[in-house]
Amino acid sequence: MGKWRTIRLLPLPLLFVGGAAAIAVLTACSDQSVGDDPDGRHDRTSLPALIGEQIYACDDGSKYDADFLADGLTLDMARIPAEKPVRLSAPATGLTYVGHNLNVSISGSGALTMTRPDRKPVRCLRVRSEQAIGNSTKGNAGG
Repeated sequence: MGKWRTIRLLPLPLLFVGGAAAIAVLTACSDQSVGDDPDGRHDRTSLPALIGEQIYACDDGSKYDADFLADGLTLDMARIPAEKPVRLSAPATGLTYVGHNLNVSISGSGALTMTRPDRKPVRCLRVRSEQAIGNSTKGNAGG
């Protein structure tokens, strides 16, 4: 037998190096890292001020993703699946969020109304809500 102790003809140092390399590769290729949104719409590490997310289904058949940011007075709205978010802000809690060519009024009943200068107002109902807790989310369907 040679200088190295073997297990099934492979030297032990080679087994250790191979095992460490396999672990490094597997952890680097994971589908979801800490801070990622399970739906894949957000990377919570790139949007650390995210405190909640709500998904709305609208009367016109569209769906929107509403992301509420840390101050509660800032809202990012994006049409699902691929529209770039529009940043809106409200001067105080309970008032209309105002952005570029878009105003959003939210009622306490899980509904919102989007108003654009060139279109009729669109009413939407909340279908899902998630509250960010650290790097994870706590969700509840239907509002």
